[in-house]
Amino acid sequence: MHVHDIIGIGFGPSNIALAIALEESGRYEDWLFLEASETPIWQEEMLFEISLDTYSNIQNIPYRDLVTPRNPRSKYTFLNYLVENELLFSHLNMDMLMPLRPDYAQYIQWVAQQFDNRLHCNRRVQTLTYDETVPGGGAYHIVTTSGNHYHARHVVVGTGREPNVPEQFAGLETDRVVHQAQYRTRTTPVLAGLGPDSRVAVVGSSQSAGEILLHLTKTYPDISVHSIMRRYAFPLKDTSPFMSEAFFPEFTDMYYHASAQVKQRIDRDIIRTNYGACDMDVLEELYRQMYYDKLRGREQIELHRLTEVVEAAADESGGVRLILENHATGEVKGALFDLVVLATGFVTTGSTPGDLPRIGLLEGLSEWQEPALGALQVDRGYAVRFANAPHDVSGVVALNGLCERSHGIGDGGSLSLTSIRSAEILRRIEEADADRHALSAVGAGGERR
Repeated sequence: MHVHDIIGIGFGPSNIALAIALEESGRYEDWLFLEASETPIWQEEMLFEISLDTYSNIQNIPYRDLVTPRNPRSKYTFLNYLVENELLFSHLNMDMLMPLRPDYAQYIQWVAQQFDNRLHCNRRVQTLTYDETVPGGGAYHIVTTSGNHYHARHVVVGTGREPNVPEQFAGLETDRVVHQAQYRTRTTPVLAGLGPDSRVAVVGSSQSAGEILLHLTKTYPDISVHSIMRRYAFPLKDTSPFMSEAFFPEFTDMYYHASAQVKQRIDRDIIRTNYGACDMDVLEELYRQMYYDKLRGREQIELHRLTEVVEAAADESGGVRLILENHATGEVKGALFDLVVLATGFVTTGSTPGDLPRIGLLEGLSEWQEPALGALQVDRGYAVRFANAPHDVSGVVALNGLCERSHGIGDGGSLSLTSIRSAEILRRIEEADADRHALSAVGAGGERR
């Protein structure tokens, strides 16, 4: 039986950053990553065919990439990607503050491809348990849906967050309701089969909602698009420098040690830096599109402000029937749509109402968890605290990019702190191994130092 030092589950940006940290530290030799998809592509579902439009840039300064904040001399920086791919001067000549999304997706893929020898694709993890029979103090046992078995001393879970599907749509069995996480794959065949004057609803008022509205209207000029939002209007993303300090490494330390009450206050203050808001270029493009529609005498986009979806059901016609309530007028009415896109974001792991209290991948270790504590507890180094784990278990299960409730908004899907977080997770694993070796020395009659 082979036991790896570290196995990462998932190979998105967070664990790609960890792969860089592992290679550059040289501390461990035996590590690999398991990825469910055939090829890891960042934000694949939001890479549109007309991706060079102004609204398809990323919401991140390019140098807050997978490694620069931790090691600006690394060969894996975004800047070096431009150099290696002969794009540097052309990129600089565009004078863009934020890179195009396809450009950044290619950067992330360029880095990922350099770890092909450390990556096993088409490996969707089914169970994660602990095998006490493994020599050397036991190890975590990973089984994939295809029957592959792996063992590791430490495991880093970087699978990304689950789609947030409003309860009105939960369990609805129809291909006509699509979450943004599957937007391109699932809407393309549906839209190809729709005729002129078909009706598409987009639920939500975030950056993704704005981009999807623009993509739909530019790609399918004959359909009618309905924007359904509980707010009065699309809010502007907060990019002010003081609020953006929430993405500083020292903020994470302050937030982690703050009380629950202080955390809630901070969350209210900074939420628009990362959630439920749009960049100005998206808002301006969307407003221009709606103004142009008025000039041509065909308003393709209809805004349903202050409106909530009360019920959703598959209609016998093949579409989706929504019951909408307008909170301004009190009017409740039904509306039939050929397609509904949920631009409703992703679920955060935690104990706040609406959060995901548990991570399904850790159900095999549920006996180690304390039910009275509610949501998972993690330490400052992103390691899960197992209250009931056997005393001789020294291996770490770390959560990479899933700890927003404990570590702050920098852990909420943003790329800004991935490089710093990867270093902290690696440091936590090194500390666990140092403690294990020290205990082994004591057990063997050695002198603990």
